[in-house]
Amino acid sequence: MASVTYDHVTKRFAGGTLAVNDFNLEVKDTEFMVLVGPSGCGKSTALRMLAGLEEISDGEIRIGDTVVNDMPPRDRDIAMVFQSYALYPHMTVQDNMAFGLRMRGTPKADIDRRVKQAAEILELGPLLNRKPRQLSGGQRQRVALGRAIVREPQAFLLDEPLSNLDAKLRVQTRIELQKQHRALHATFIYVTHDQVEAMTMGDRIAVMRDGVLQQVAPPREIYDQPANMYVAGFIGSPTMNFIPVTVQGKTAKASGFEVPLPSAPGVEKGILGLRPEAMRERLRDETSQGTTNGASGLDMKVEVTEVLGADQFVYGLVGTDSAVTARVDPNLHVSPGDRIRLVVDTRRVHLFDPETGKAIL
Repeated sequence: MASVTYDHVTKRFAGGTLAVNDFNLEVKDTEFMVLVGPSGCGKSTALRMLAGLEEISDGEIRIGDTVVNDMPPRDRDIAMVFQSYALYPHMTVQDNMAFGLRMRGTPKADIDRRVKQAAEILELGPLLNRKPRQLSGGQRQRVALGRAIVREPQAFLLDEPLSNLDAKLRVQTRIELQKQHRALHATFIYVTHDQVEAMTMGDRIAVMRDGVLQQVAPPREIYDQPANMYVAGFIGSPTMNFIPVTVQGKTAKASGFEVPLPSAPGVEKGILGLRPEAMRERLRDETSQGTTNGASGLDMKVEVTEVLGADQFVYGLVGTDSAVTARVDPNLHVSPGDRIRLVVDTRRVHLFDPETGKAIL
């Protein structure tokens, strides 16, 4: 296996459109790196440049210590798993997995050994004589991964591989991919628009927007310490609440309410960021002011409620007109039009620059 390095990589399409702009990223050997962002942000283009399917306009891509800018795809020693699986419908599972090795002239005994090992890892043994039409979506995805595994590449590139699966199967296959990563001790670079996949699968996450890398960090750091409003809003569901505020010392003030800040940011204006779980309903033994253990209180007029089994989200207004989403006890009985008191954990408050969007706190 090997590390992968993007060094000031840029991709310009005809007409001057910048798909990827000055992209810098180092993927460590055996790391599971996730590139995440909305459609059109450049994440798949970054992956395709690494695979050799797109030319690089500027910069350098290295696999290990080898510069691969001008190297043909077949010589890069990587394997790619596509969203569409790209299986040959007339071939059995075994033949699909072995096809690439046969085309490269690999000895039959070596092919048989590799296919058998991959089938054991992916639990495909009973399916080897079936054809793709006889398989479920999850089984087809495992075959596509198996075809990559048998090549014993330096890195696995996965481009939205779970997008065609239903919700339940996505969860199952997501877990399976994490198991395979650990079993193979391989370098995985995984592209997705799904922030849940990114948070649950990646050792680190690279968040992209309009071809520009916004932040690279482990999932917990991305969530707790977003570099800017874009990252804060993209990662997390429901999204973070953003409220324009004025700042006086260690207090953020909006129309009709104020929230203490963990420290004085030294600015006069900002965008207050509150995740839904940073707010909860006030308990009976808490003061009428709603302050306890570093918490501050807000009054909400409830407009919409969503009960999702183990979770309940309430959507409403605080102060004069600030829209807020809060996560509350699923057993709390609340209806549109009700007023509830929310306790804010001031240790989990964020503040962003209103002009640049960069994190201040």
